[in-house]
Amino acid sequence: MNKSVSLIPLVLMSISALADEPNQGIQWGVGAAVVSQEQGYTDVGNQTTLVPVLAIQYGNFSLLGPRGSYKVWQHDNIELSVVGQLRLDGYEEDDGDIFLGMVDRDMSFDFGFEGEFDTGFGEFGFSFMHDVTSTHKGYEASVSYGVPFTLGDGRITPYVSASYLSEDLVDYYYGVLPTEQRTGRIAYTGDATTNLEVGVSSDWFFGRNHMIKADLSYTAYGSEIKDSPLIEQSGAVQLLLGYVYVF
Repeated sequence: MNKSVSLIPLVLMSISALADEPNQGIQWGVGAAVVSQEQGYTDVGNQTTLVPVLAIQYGNFSLLGPRGSYKVWQHDNIELSVVGQLRLDGYEEDDGDIFLGMVDRDMSFDFGFEGEFDTGFGEFGFSFMHDVTSTHKGYEASVSYGVPFTLGDGRITPYVSASYLSEDLVDYYYGVLPTEQRTGRIAYTGDATTNLEVGVSSDWFFGRNHMIKADLSYTAYGSEIKDSPLIEQSGAVQLLLGYVYVF
């Protein structure tokens, strides 16, 4: 099953650390992350995945695992970037009994922009991403707020975020076509909805080369996702543990 795995925080952490190095050439790191999550699909339990991590930065350009970005503008504590990334959502028919007889839902490549504003009382962020591969043909707009705390050689950031998912996106990943309905799985057309997320992100540094990432989050699904016959829970829990070696 394709996962909606939050790899981005792990890779962003490694890139930010690399940026502090005096070397102005290509900066990079490699590692791995273990992601354990319960996505809420009917009769599909907790899934644990080992994912490789690659982080590269060259000037304003960053390749962050399944995501690339280019910083186009910065002023004081505000910056704006264009972003392209894989959306790792989706499933295959053999991922669970609930998907039997359904057409596979594929990952997409989304493109858009994001901004960040650092203040004395927290970090604000926003993003807008649109499918450019005509897979789900929709978009997602998000806002977030986090407050970082430094503890020794580590940093802990509690955060909250809200994401608006368009009708096309929700219907593609959580809808059921009339030709896919069966006993226990009615036809369903998804509509636009808003997910809320709360979590804690933490980065721990050991010398110049070793970093450990530990994140825990809960995403509360919007009503249009919770009403899907594919979903039996009201949200998704995710735990991420990762390690990056910085060269």
